[in-house]
Amino acid sequence: DRMDDLQIKYDEMQKEMRALRGKDLFGQDAHELCLVPDVVVPHKFKVPDFEKYKGSTCPKAHLIMYARKMSTQTSNDKLLIHYFQDSLTGAALRWYMDLDRANVSSFNDLASAFIRQYNYNSYLAPDRDELRALAQKERESFKEYAQRWRELAAQIRPPVEEKERCKLFLHTLSPFFYEKMVGIVSRSFTEMVEMGMCLEEGVRQGRLIKENAPTSANKKYGN
Repeated sequence: DRMDDLQIKYDEMQKEMRALRGKDLFGQDAHELCLVPDVVVPHKFKVPDFEKYKGSTCPKAHLIMYARKMSTQTSNDKLLIHYFQDSLTGAALRWYMDLDRANVSSFNDLASAFIRQYNYNSYLAPDRDELRALAQKERESFKEYAQRWRELAAQIRPPVEEKERCKLFLHTLSPFFYEKMVGIVSRSFTEMVEMGMCLEEGVRQGRLIKENAPTSANKKYGN
């Protein structure tokens, strides 16, 4: 019995030693790992679906998006800091994980650090010349091209007004679309896209002739 007791004590000591070694290797507990410990999540609070920031676009625009998504919690700094990681991905998320909690005592601290880290993207934002240089790809549908162009236009600062947006877009189109749409340039961008899609469909059906366009017997353009 005495030998059995000694064996049990020895086994327990071994377990404690392994636990201590593991703690020493990691060196931190969960509380220390948190950027903001003891976050209190309000009852019925549902985390919004965030557009993930990768580190390659304007940081100010991302902060505005995040603040608006979290508009019901703007007075809860701990919650704002904690869930900001859910709006990041890739290199930006790794940046967040490397933050020192001693330097982040408020959401303003976090936002300032975020802008300092990625502010160079503000100077790399596209300009109007880049919008003018875009063109529809060979197998890209008119709708896909319009969406791609609009996404780039949305990054321009100061923002492009509707009338200017229509004119800029028009001048990127092929002669076929330009000739038929030039008369509606004063209308909305949405109307231009709808008309472009109708013209494209007319080509597919063989009702309109477009130079080098495939006939209905060939593979459809944009597919």
